[in-house]
Amino acid sequence: MTAIRMVRKIKGKEKVKEFEDKYKNLQNLQMILESEQGNMLHQLDLENWEHYLENPDEYLEEGKTIFVEGINLGELELDLMHNIKNKQPNSVSELARMVNREAGAISNKVNSLAKNGLISFKHGSKNRKIPILEYDKLEIGF
Repeated sequence: MTAIRMVRKIKGKEKVKEFEDKYKNLQNLQMILESEQGNMLHQLDLENWEHYLENPDEYLEEGKTIFVEGINLGELELDLMHNIKNKQPNSVSELARMVNREAGAISNKVNSLAKNGLISFKHGSKNRKIPILEYDKLEIGF
């Protein structure tokens, strides 16, 4: 099993948007906290949400650690992640063209990266899967 720490630097206003996507509004989060379902992580989210509402241009560095097993992170996989992050392809087919490979082979690699939490997809037009890499730095086996 390999530990991978993924780190990103984002502005406060982007973090506020993530809170809105997760909770819809501050009142919903406050209701969760008042109910028996609230916990310390919700309290931290509330404090951070309020802070970044007041400081939308402040940057924060945020990280998460994932543990993967049975994934090969070779040159091709790292090249795919680099292209996803820096060139932002609009589809897996476009990504395959960027790395001069067959779309089917790249699709398998990209799906494996997504399955292991290294990338994600957003849906585009015509059921197109758009690969996304939200993190700026990967630390493998730290």
